[in-house]
Amino acid sequence: MAQNDTIPVKVGVVLDMKTQIAKIWLSCIELAVSDFYGSHPNFKTRLILNIRDSNEDVVTAASQ
Repeated sequence: MAQNDTIPVKVGVVLDMKTQIAKIWLSCIELAVSDFYGSHPNFKTRLILNIRDSNEDVVTAASQ
C-alpha cells in the first residue's frame, strides 16, 4: 500500500430528512468528521457517510 493511501470505512446514517433537526444533525456529523480529519491528517481510515432518508420507516431505510 502506498504511503498516501486511505482506507474507506463505510458508516450508515439514517435520519428523517423531512425534519429540520435531522438536517442540523447531519450538518453536525459532517462537520465533526471534517474537523476530526483536519486535526488528525495522519489517520489512514476515512469515514464514508452513507446517508439514508428514513421516510419515517427506519427499518426499511437501514435495510437498503
